Amino acid sequence: MVSVLKVIISLGIAMAWYQLTANQETAIFFFVLMLGIFFIRPIAYQSQTEREEFIEKYRRSKERQRNLEKMRQEEKKKALEEKKKRMGGEK
Repeated sequence: MVSVLKVIISLGIAMAWYQLTANQETAIFFFVLMLGIFFIRPIAYQSQTEREEFIEKYRRSKERQRNLEKMRQEEKKKALEEKKKRMGGEK
């Protein structure tokens, strides 16, 4: 509904411009310009606390990934050592 209203307002502005100047190209330009202005969303800035929370969450996630990778490496190392012991004990 809001989108339709934006299009109608843009069309109204373009029609008014065409009535005032009788210049079709400029009226079309105004129509497209107003559509662009109405549909482009402004940049929304985060508050400082939201940004800090996001950064902290990101750091915790990265730390957790590093810890998991470290644990996987240790598991691989232990499994390899056990395999070597078994192979050495069988000979």
